Amino acid sequence: MAVIFQQTMPVGVPIEMLDAVTEEMGVDNDPPEGMIVHTHFEKDGRVEIFDVWQSAEHHQKFTESRLMPAMIKVAAAKGVDLPQEHPDASMIAVHRVVRGR
Repeated sequence: MAVIFQQTMPVGVPIEMLDAVTEEMGVDNDPPEGMIVHTHFEKDGRVEIFDVWQSAEHHQKFTESRLMPAMIKVAAAKGVDLPQEHPDASMIAVHRVVRGR
């Protein structure tokens, strides 16, 4: 079942950090299995992530195998400590997905 994954990053996490992590993973040329769409943007001074995945399991596998290693590597290269505060996140089951052309 498809899911929407929404996340609000802690205060102080810049959008450039997410851009760098995205580049490190190479997802533009090698999207992760099960990802339907990924977006990240700024709203009210905080970075938001809004994704649609084929399943929660696909998202979890991606997080463990690609996202976390890339975040750790980028943070270390930039001399940034990853926030101890966990992002606000939710996952919602999708009733229907319509893909554009």
